[in-house]
Amino acid sequence: MIEALARGRQRFLLRKGGIAEGRQGFAIEHREFLLYPTWEHQHKASIRPAFQALFDEARPRRPGFVHFHYFAKVTDILVAPPRLEAMGALENDHVWSPAYLEMRYGYRPDRPLFVVLARLYRLPTDGETPEIARYAGCRSWVRLDEEIAVSGAAAIEPDDTFEVGRKSLLEKLLNQGARRER
Repeated sequence: MIEALARGRQRFLLRKGGIAEGRQGFAIEHREFLLYPTWEHQHKASIRPAFQALFDEARPRRPGFVHFHYFAKVTDILVAPPRLEAMGALENDHVWSPAYLEMRYGYRPDRPLFVVLARLYRLPTDGETPEIARYAGCRSWVRLDEEIAVSGAAAIEPDDTFEVGRKSLLEKLLNQGARRER
């Protein structure tokens, strides 16, 4: 959830990939990207009650348009810990409900679940583009028809704060059996 990332409640995304990825599954196509706010597979119940207000705040302001507020840079990619129970050690590092995590682990168990650590940047000016059918669906990457300016984007957290949080999260993940992606 983008707002959780933007407010420092979480530093990572979980990805297995969408239907559009085909047999190869998920792969990081870009180490830097805009965060596309989507409601595909998003449910308020997927977020722990303490953070559900973030879900409500994130609703689109202008229907028919995609609004961009943030740019992300991938810092680390790991294969998630092999057992769902290991995610309990990360409860303070994300907003997802236990049922959501169970669903992510259970979907296509033959494919790895990736933990993508990302650093967020606030765009200097919010971007907007018409929402078109080609952008919709279960996919990880969408190439926009319009350019959204990212030059001048400001980091959400100071460098030292981000690095302390990043290193702590990496240590927890590795201690729970996650492994770095090559």
